[in-house]
Amino acid sequence: MADEDGMYPDPEESGERAEQTVTLEDIGPARKCLTIEIPETRITAKLAEQYKQLRDDAAIPGFRRGRAPKRLIEKRFGQAVRDDARGQLISESYTQAIEEEKLEVLGEPDVKDIDDIELPDAGEMTFKVEVEVAPDVELPDLSKLKVEKAERQATDDDVQEEIDNLSRRHGKPVQVDEAIAAQDMLVAQVKILAGDDPAHDAEPLNFLPDAHITVNGESADFRGHAAGILIDDLGKRLIGKNRGHIETIAMTGPSSHESDQIRDKPITIEIQVEKVERIEPAPVEELARDFGFASDPELRDLLKDMLNKRFEREQTAAMHEQISDQLRDMVDMTLPPGLSERQTSRLLQREAMNLAYQGNTEEQIEQKIAEMRNSSEEEAARQLKLHFILSAAAEKLDVEVHEGEVNSRIAMIATEQGRRPEKLRQEMQRSGRLESVYLQIREQKTLDAIIEQATPTQTPAADSKEPVTDKKKKKNTKKKSSAKPAAATTADDADDGLASGED
Repeated sequence: MADEDGMYPDPEESGERAEQTVTLEDIGPARKCLTIEIPETRITAKLAEQYKQLRDDAAIPGFRRGRAPKRLIEKRFGQAVRDDARGQLISESYTQAIEEEKLEVLGEPDVKDIDDIELPDAGEMTFKVEVEVAPDVELPDLSKLKVEKAERQATDDDVQEEIDNLSRRHGKPVQVDEAIAAQDMLVAQVKILAGDDPAHDAEPLNFLPDAHITVNGESADFRGHAAGILIDDLGKRLIGKNRGHIETIAMTGPSSHESDQIRDKPITIEIQVEKVERIEPAPVEELARDFGFASDPELRDLLKDMLNKRFEREQTAAMHEQISDQLRDMVDMTLPPGLSERQTSRLLQREAMNLAYQGNTEEQIEQKIAEMRNSSEEEAARQLKLHFILSAAAEKLDVEVHEGEVNSRIAMIATEQGRRPEKLRQEMQRSGRLESVYLQIREQKTLDAIIEQATPTQTPAADSKEPVTDKKKKKNTKKKSSAKPAAATTADDADDGLASGED
């Protein structure tokens, strides 16, 4: 690999940029097999690069750095260098092939017989990679879609309901030593154990020493969540119990849970109640003062304006849902055989981002995500199908997302959560959630663009006072498997004026 005088050739001159050969083959629904052939010149260049770097950096006793004989370096490090070069060539050539073939890959690639792939002494190196890819989408005539636009204006009853919501949200939690009642908040130790009858000393799959649980009553059909897992009758189980009570729940783990130790497995959830807290609602005069108003009427005027903005967002969300349902029904698509754990996790992450954007509280987000984890794989597949349809529509309609739009969305979510935008962005960047923000904006802009081409009809709201209760949300979730979240509560919108705290 070195020349006569012991120096290693320049990788550029050795043919590092030589073209590789890629053969693409369909091997199933939304699955491709890439056969990649790496030319000898590229292999030679990669080895030269590795040896040159090693010779410059290696500290070998008896020789100055960069002066060790080539034969000694090759004898001592030859196999390690070849292994590293082989791994880099496989990774680099796969990435290049995906970019050149313009494939949208889902999940991780499957390099066939990777342990048997050897770096040849002469000639080409060939290997195969199987991948799941985004399916082909044939879009319908978007002008044939229909969308209804319902008008709604805030009433005095709507405003009073929001006053009540704000009073509770800004109320003080008071620890009580009484039987648990609906809407109480619990601090509890929560364990998730494997099996439906685990031993007393079984090691938990998950342990939350200070979990917060909201006890939902009849208005939410007693549904609640613990450790991110939906429990249909949690409220019924806990109401009437006292501090110190241990509730044991045997169930099957959600089919869409991120952990394969929990997903579709028999599990037991143990909830030990440590504290019972009850909200003491804040007086309306205090609310008005917190918002910087001298009187109750001024606060009500503000809330009415924010309610109308909320109804506009609800209207847009409803039109988006109408378009989404029609697209899912009109587009035939074969999805990959199974949704990978990574894809399920990304769907949950994106839905959490949608909920945060719409102004839901952390408790509301956790409840919705728990419901999604409990949904079937068929429902998750419907969401993934919509993602592919909207991705194809965004390409057709030239929908673009700019950096300023991403920053603006992050700032809006930060305001809803009472956090600083720069800190939230840093957290999203570390956790990989920035992509979810980008996709959220892109899909919403795409739906807006489709609505402009659809046939509109205008209808008055059936009932301008009808509130969106937890019970109603749950029924809607059952009816529409896309499980779209409800829009923000105006109490959350009103908190824009109060949000100035740290995370």
